Amino acid sequence: MHQVAVEEALAELAAASANFGFLLPLEPLLLVYGAGAEADAHDRPNQSLAQARQFAEVLTAESVRLLGPDSTDGPVHRALAELRRSGDPTPDGEAGPDDRSCARRLVRHCFDLGVWYFRLRTGVRDALSFVPPAEWDDAPVGSPHRQVPVREQVTGLATRVALLDEYALMLRRSFDRRAPAETATHAPLKARSALLEAEWRVADLLTEAGWVVRDDSDAPHELLVRGVAVRGAAQPDQAAGPDYVLRVDGQPVGTVEVRPRGKDLRAALARPGEADTPSTASAEQRMPYTYATDGVRVLFQNGDDPEPRFREIFSFHQPDTVARWLREAVADPQAPTFRGRVRRRLPDLDDDGCAQSVLRSWQYNAVRAFESSLRRGERRAIVQIAVGGGRAVTAVTVAYRLLRHARARRILFLVDRVDLERQALATFAAYSGPGEDGRKFTESYRVERLSSDVVPSQEVVVSTVQRLHNVLSGGKPASGVRYRPDLPPEFFDLIIADDCHRSVSSRWRALFDYFDAPVLGLTATPTDQALKVFQGNLVSSYTFADAVADGRAVDITIYRIGRLDTRPEWAADTLEELDLDAKETLGHRRSVVSGQALHSALTAFKEGLPSMFPERARPGSGDVSLPKTVVYAADDQHADEVVDAVRAVFGQGPGFCQKVTLKGGSPYRLLSQFRNTAEPRVIVVVDLLTGTDIAPVECLLFLRDVRSSYRYFQMLAVGTRPIASAALRAVTPGASAKTRCVVVDPVGVARHHSGWPSTTRKRRRGRGKDADEAPAPAAAATVDDAEIMERWRSFLRAGNDPARELITGTGGLSEEDVRRLHSWAESLARPPHGLTAERIWSAYERAGVTVSDPRRPRVPKGPVDLLALVRHEAGLEPRPRPYRDQVFDRLDAWIDHQERGGRSFDSDQVWWMEHIADGTAAGGHFAAASLDAVPFTLRGGTSGFLRAFGEHGEQGAVRLLDELRSVLA
Repeated sequence: MHQVAVEEALAELAAASANFGFLLPLEPLLLVYGAGAEADAHDRPNQSLAQARQFAEVLTAESVRLLGPDSTDGPVHRALAELRRSGDPTPDGEAGPDDRSCARRLVRHCFDLGVWYFRLRTGVRDALSFVPPAEWDDAPVGSPHRQVPVREQVTGLATRVALLDEYALMLRRSFDRRAPAETATHAPLKARSALLEAEWRVADLLTEAGWVVRDDSDAPHELLVRGVAVRGAAQPDQAAGPDYVLRVDGQPVGTVEVRPRGKDLRAALARPGEADTPSTASAEQRMPYTYATDGVRVLFQNGDDPEPRFREIFSFHQPDTVARWLREAVADPQAPTFRGRVRRRLPDLDDDGCAQSVLRSWQYNAVRAFESSLRRGERRAIVQIAVGGGRAVTAVTVAYRLLRHARARRILFLVDRVDLERQALATFAAYSGPGEDGRKFTESYRVERLSSDVVPSQEVVVSTVQRLHNVLSGGKPASGVRYRPDLPPEFFDLIIADDCHRSVSSRWRALFDYFDAPVLGLTATPTDQALKVFQGNLVSSYTFADAVADGRAVDITIYRIGRLDTRPEWAADTLEELDLDAKETLGHRRSVVSGQALHSALTAFKEGLPSMFPERARPGSGDVSLPKTVVYAADDQHADEVVDAVRAVFGQGPGFCQKVTLKGGSPYRLLSQFRNTAEPRVIVVVDLLTGTDIAPVECLLFLRDVRSSYRYFQMLAVGTRPIASAALRAVTPGASAKTRCVVVDPVGVARHHSGWPSTTRKRRRGRGKDADEAPAPAAAATVDDAEIMERWRSFLRAGNDPARELITGTGGLSEEDVRRLHSWAESLARPPHGLTAERIWSAYERAGVTVSDPRRPRVPKGPVDLLALVRHEAGLEPRPRPYRDQVFDRLDAWIDHQERGGRSFDSDQVWWMEHIADGTAAGGHFAAASLDAVPFTLRGGTSGFLRAFGEHGEQGAVRLLDELRSVLA
């Protein structure tokens, strides 16, 4: 063929091709291969695949020539590589629907890459739309599903391609000999390429989120889809970048600004008018949703939010989400968004009745502080509540109020262990909000556990971070979090992360970045890493020292066992467990007590019990029964050794000491048995017992070192939970009350964590003292004590004293009286007073005002004890006495009176009466139904009581119980 004939043939081919003619002026080879793939896609798909592969090879070489050899990364080059691999021809055979589908998909791929090349070379962003050839529509003629082609089939396209086969080889040889472009031209082309690469990524992100990407010329926009992203019209090359207008149900609702990677997205959006009046939108049309992106980072601003501000999100919101936002804005124009409803529709905590009926003072402070943070638009907030302070109730209260008042659609509750997930589900099921007339949370709102294969639609979803990460990584955790259409980033309005100091590790942190929702973190130990992730926004703090001061936790005492030879052991803890920000493991040497040293340590522990618990020493022998003890071992093999050694040293059988592991089997039966029965006395563990409530534990024995201070404190927290005296005596014979937790330390672990348990602020108590140190003299009243007493008196002077009949003490306390006292004490604990019964009583105690019976152990004070202080301030009781002392004095007097009348009681009956007195002292009132709870169930409950006092018949036992309840109250 002569040159003129070839040029004419190429021109005719360009005119005949529905989709590749625009490439003729730039690179004829791309026209030939693209048109060839287009022509053969229906009848000869294998040949079409081969043509597509050659198209990719040429375009790859051309992009390297223009941009340089170092520009072979990015989505366009990855698409080219995929096209080269996909274009491998398969053996000849009859073409089927799958072959045709693959060929057609690759033809469209070639077109998109051709558009990228055209814009790279020319700098023109004219809208270019793909036109499916008519023969591609396999639907029968006349079918309502048959598409209406924009361009009918051009006869002879394949023939025209075939005519150029010989010349195509010459073009390819000429192309392969072409010299690289001048280096000076690389820079402007690279800048243009960066913008086009960003646009390519953006189109992929929009498509992934459910938007149909169309060019401005693709009219009409009212397609049979909900969301359409419309590219802006042609712009000069110096323009900042192509705009997209987002249309939902045919109406423009938002804009997308695209910038090259690395550019300041916020600066681009700060340019007046650029984002608000894109070329394709009507100036009168309100478009509240604005996005700015470089294809990797996506910034978003909701113009309907109060004080709108940009935030970074994982990807674009789905069209259905935007449609719902528009409906919500129409339904409530004053509060059109979730942020708006939080600010305008969420009532003050006091007005909701929560403080009186549900929350304690620190929980109240935490909920109020978080809601204030949310109203300010802060996306992350962390709350510190000490172990045993009721983090779960705080979280459920937050969820309840946002669901009820701010109309939150869904809330995610994250935990890091399956047992904590069970506890969370139980807390939601038991919670009853104010104004609900006793109706439980789960009767008003649905709560469901996240499964690995079905995404729930309930209002509250509970999940472990491990399961959620597995869901979002497609079962391939190493691949990281990926977009999931049925669980998009906007799926939740709020995320609550319990034990968030573990959830924010580098392994799980991507979950917080994936969801476009505020995050509330709850923890007893806010690590530096957690504070960093939550942007330092610690909105409320209730520390371990606070909990001890309020009687919500017992203090720590260290009992050191020295001069033991420990065995060094190479350990491979994860850096996550050492509170560092990495995923790999770190080997280190740690001390482990084993062999002969183990027997020596256990013998020293056994012999030291009388000095640890002198008040429990038996008369004569001085022996002390072993309290409930948790032993921390290094690994499973070490735990087995420890179990055998404990049984040998204490001379006990298998039931005395058991190994409990959370990684295999079901430990919950053993833990329940350990918690509620006399045996086992000792459990040996390797794992953390996070979230496991074992209040009777009074001793912790460390037989291995612990590197992480935060992990060490979590281990201590197992033994710091308080317990009622009656419940303790039910499982620990000879115990009177739990006043402390003894940490037995033969490895020097306590010395490695000097200053722990650490707190953000300390109200009264400092670090626990060593048991082998002499106790300090009783402290005199401090300035803080004087301030506390004055605030208490100010509270009373303001007319906040309880009912007069309670003050005068003319009758016993009824169940209703006790309820009123608790409500009154809660009002005292709220700001601005912030006082608890324990703090007030402790201040009076240190001032020498109160008097206690030295024969009885000191226990945390409650609302009923405050009555004595009220009487003292009224001049009715010069020396206030604890309510418990008064109850047991009344019991002693009643028994003495009965014995003088000729009635005697055996030891079993005395046990029943003392435990009834203990229940009265703890709660202010004893209900007959309490006989069917611990510790009475250990002796048969109500039936056991009737048997114990049945010498005068069942009615006689009932009369005695009524008399005893009346006397003690």
